[in-house]
Amino acid sequence: MAAEVVAELRQKLSESMVQDTAMLEERGRLLATVTTLLDAVNHASTEQRTAIDALVQTSSGLMERVGARFDQQVETGAQTLEGAAAQVTGSAVEMASLGDAFGQAVQHFGESNDKLMTQLQRIETALDKSLARSDDQLAYYVAQAKEVIDLSLLSQKQIVENLQRLSIQAGAEAA
Repeated sequence: MAAEVVAELRQKLSESMVQDTAMLEERGRLLATVTTLLDAVNHASTEQRTAIDALVQTSSGLMERVGARFDQQVETGAQTLEGAAAQVTGSAVEMASLGDAFGQAVQHFGESNDKLMTQLQRIETALDKSLARSDDQLAYYVAQAKEVIDLSLLSQKQIVENLQRLSIQAGAEAA
């Protein structure tokens, strides 16, 4: 009779160990998946930072070119103005032409500035979307990791309860 109880306990313990091994392997696979997903998020974040840096450098270069172009146009306008001042006796038509040229230079600068502001707004929108997507992905991975941990704890609790129940049964049968 005691041999039967011991044999049954060994059988149940063996089954429990097989289940534990299977659950540990599953947890290992889940943790490997979570690790892979976290590595992918880190890689994507690095690529996004690189892209953002490139956009900032491009925008900076564009601003420098626009500034240089404006300086050239202002210098050209100033030279034209100096020539006109030297020829004070020039006609009113020439003065109007000079005013038009300066007005066009100011208009070109304004248009370039508007284009730059539009591009910077698009960059800001893209950055906001990228950050929101990264936050969503991170929340998803954290939720998956929490679920894996919860399942692991529940499994361990069930194993402990089964062992306690078997121990109580064996004690009752032995008595």
